[in-house]
Amino acid sequence: MDANNTANVSATGNATNGSSLASSGILVATKEGIFIAYAALVALAIFPIIIGSIRSVAFLKQAKVSKKAGEEVDVISTKDAMMFPVFASGALLGLYIVFKALGEQYVNWLLNIYIFIFSSFALSRALDVILRPILSRIVPKRCFYFVLAEMPEEQHAQLRSHVYELTGATDAKSVRAKQFSDSSADKSEDSTPAASSSSEEKKTAEASTKAPEDPIVAESSMDYISLISLVVAFSFGTWYLFQKHWVANNVLAFSFAVNGIEMISLNKVQNGCILLGGLFFYDVFWVFGTDVMVTVAKSFNAPIKLVFPMDLLENGWFAKNFALLGLGDIVIPGVFVALLLRFDHSRGKGSRIYFLTCLFAYAVGLLTTIFIMHYFKHAQPALLYLVPACLGFPLLLALIRGELGRLFGYQDHEAEAAEKKKSN
Repeated sequence: MDANNTANVSATGNATNGSSLASSGILVATKEGIFIAYAALVALAIFPIIIGSIRSVAFLKQAKVSKKAGEEVDVISTKDAMMFPVFASGALLGLYIVFKALGEQYVNWLLNIYIFIFSSFALSRALDVILRPILSRIVPKRCFYFVLAEMPEEQHAQLRSHVYELTGATDAKSVRAKQFSDSSADKSEDSTPAASSSSEEKKTAEASTKAPEDPIVAESSMDYISLISLVVAFSFGTWYLFQKHWVANNVLAFSFAVNGIEMISLNKVQNGCILLGGLFFYDVFWVFGTDVMVTVAKSFNAPIKLVFPMDLLENGWFAKNFALLGLGDIVIPGVFVALLLRFDHSRGKGSRIYFLTCLFAYAVGLLTTIFIMHYFKHAQPALLYLVPACLGFPLLLALIRGELGRLFGYQDHEAEAAEKKKSN
């Protein structure tokens, strides 16, 4: 069976994406088109890993500062790593049942709206990093503050007045309300001064005995650059939602992958080995043992994969025949690559040997997946080749250099890991 004429799927290590390395469509692609498509996919897979890994170093520093300030820091514990393949299997099987029961069209619309929101915010975050250095000297340095607070109704006017006072503006409504309030208070004092004084003393006594509660339920801020980034991101999201164009898909998927690799912390190498090892068996079982992964991958039409046209030379912008790579095959190994870069930084020698070794191993594993898929003309679970490469290369390097103990002893958040261990 010709792989170019079928939807051969190499399953991912992420149950929520159900996507894969595959060739789809009904057109036969040329050898040149196939080569360009898979070369582009390899590049598109490696770039978000590099960018996300570099950004994860700065994100870790910010997380440590937040932790010192008393904020909770989320990391993947050993228990989380062990249970992830189980939850992933449940999610995958659930999607399979839903697709079979309700059909692809309605389920895809619901999932697309859900993913559209999250991927748009991910793109907005990525664009903010790019646009801020460019627009910071042009765009006014003003912010929008959003505060959700619980307070007595009569304090609303005081809050409005305080906002106008801070901004230097005049709030005519609050001025009139204050004048009316002052006149009412004067009349009340003239009529019953003793009762008023007694009431004020009672309120003061109650306030002193009752512990103050934080009235702010939620708060957020956004400057003009963040707003511009958000508008551009949601424009791309809307474009994809209605057109399903492969360029819009790749922009959203790429930013989603970068954010995932940057923000997901395995905390230590042991957790990475457990997570990747568990997903290795997960991927093999659901691809070779059942039709669940392949069915979900074919049915799921959302920006949770990178695609590149194999008929680009013939049809260009309007190409229809795609090779694709699921984000699970990028993000899952990518978070381990990022962990090794942070380990390199912790050594303080300026060397990036573990990061570069694991990145090279990822490229080798991905190229092996492509070769095996085309040689056997059959769906291949990509993690079957990516996991041994991404784990084997750096661990062998550590063994040769005599740093295996140091590698397994590294932790992003030592205190946080100890607290999670106690809770588990």
